[in-house]
Amino acid sequence: MKTVRLALVLLPSLAGAPAHASAQRHSTTAPPQGAAGFDASAKPELEVTRAKTGHLLVQPTINGREAGWFIFDTGAGICVISTPVADRFELEPAAEIPVEGVGGNGTTSSLVADTLELGPLTLHDVPLLQTDLSFLREHLGYEIAGVIGYGVLSKCIVELDLRSPRIALHDAAGYTLPAGEWMPLELDEQIPTVKATYEGREGRFQLDIGSNGGMTFQEPTVRRLALLSGRQVTDSKLGGVGGFIAAKSGRIAWLELAGVRLTDVDATFPLEAKGVGAKDTRDGSLGVKVLESFLVTFDYAGERISFRPRPAAPSGG
Repeated sequence: MKTVRLALVLLPSLAGAPAHASAQRHSTTAPPQGAAGFDASAKPELEVTRAKTGHLLVQPTINGREAGWFIFDTGAGICVISTPVADRFELEPAAEIPVEGVGGNGTTSSLVADTLELGPLTLHDVPLLQTDLSFLREHLGYEIAGVIGYGVLSKCIVELDLRSPRIALHDAAGYTLPAGEWMPLELDEQIPTVKATYEGREGRFQLDIGSNGGMTFQEPTVRRLALLSGRQVTDSKLGGVGGFIAAKSGRIAWLELAGVRLTDVDATFPLEAKGVGAKDTRDGSLGVKVLESFLVTFDYAGERISFRPRPAAPSGG
């Protein structure tokens, strides 16, 4: 049986215009985001729904209108609005920007919302990449209107419990970590990354809760380390924005993250060097099936993160 994995990684080009851009009519970088504000009287917890794939869904307000279901996704380097619903919100057209997804690269338009509200947080002049997400309904069971990504996560402290599920947004000013300790976090193309060790190798991995798998390796890592050699695997597909690519599904014997060792970890091994999976600057990404083992707190602006191991369930009598 072929396994289908969804990894909704979406990266805008951040390196500026390409050499030939002087002949183009539009800018090729996303417009800058405006100010952020917090309502101190609002509760930090968001109303969250879990899709059948494990993705967490929230409902922001855009330009004063309820916007529908958005995937809350640390693997999105920019917030996204789905093309079929974009006209509802009176968004301002902005740049044409190059983007990378799981299935390949391309160019798409961006729009700007005057305001985006989510829980206690209000953002102004918010860039939204426009792409058609209607294909996700078949997999998630909901019409997906967009994706909450870097534009929101970079303006607050995010407390995340993937199992409850629970998402809380806090103002960084005066925030105190309730337990545990901070460790370094690096942003790679506006996606959070950390170091982890697996089967005796150290690597750098993106943290992507838009992926409903465990570990997803980069195609160059699979080839360079011969990760399929002698490993029991089955046929799979890895999909997201840009389409689907061929892959293999298997297990990794162990993964150590933040001092915690997880064993027999679900893993996906892409076979095609396309899109974001073709880069060799990191080993791969860690998705829901890994990160649900922790209570995670993200501080993008402070470049730090906390992983608290989930308390052990009480033993039965």
